[in-house]
Amino acid sequence: MDENAIITLIAIETIAPKRRFSRSTGAIYIILIALIIGSMSAGNLLYERFFIPRYVTQPILYAVIAAVCYLVYRRNYLRYRYTLTTNTLAIEQIGGSEEKTLAAIDLSCIRQIQHDTPKERSKARTVYAYLPPRKNITWVLANEDGKETRYAISASSEFLDQLNEQWRLAKPADKNE
Repeated sequence: MDENAIITLIAIETIAPKRRFSRSTGAIYIILIALIIGSMSAGNLLYERFFIPRYVTQPILYAVIAAVCYLVYRRNYLRYRYTLTTNTLAIEQIGGSEEKTLAAIDLSCIRQIQHDTPKERSKARTVYAYLPPRKNITWVLANEDGKETRYAISASSEFLDQLNEQWRLAKPADKNE
């Protein structure tokens, strides 16, 4: 890319989960404490009724709690930011005060943008950067460095319209070179 090239910001969108009671800090601490006390009680109950040692049941219950907490965190606490410029689509994951860039896709590398699930099965790398519900997922299929990558995003229809327009503008410029 030319160092004097002008890059214009077209659109930026941050998607966040709906506000719920479970997203408050106090509610999370109460729920976690209740889960830990519940797992201890379940371990004691299994020991009393079925003579299963606590050192077997409690680590399993803690692992289940950790898995559930990860899924709740992924569903209720992560946000995503989509940034569209004249040449690039950037996807960032925001969790708390941390920001992580998941992708910076050159628009000329995008092969397809579709709202439905891709029909073909492939071993392409998949990057999930969407929030529920699944029916709102848009797939961006890109070939970067000879490898196909599929990005699942949940941007608004206005953002997707702008993305499609910029993608159409970037495609002919790439084919002429």
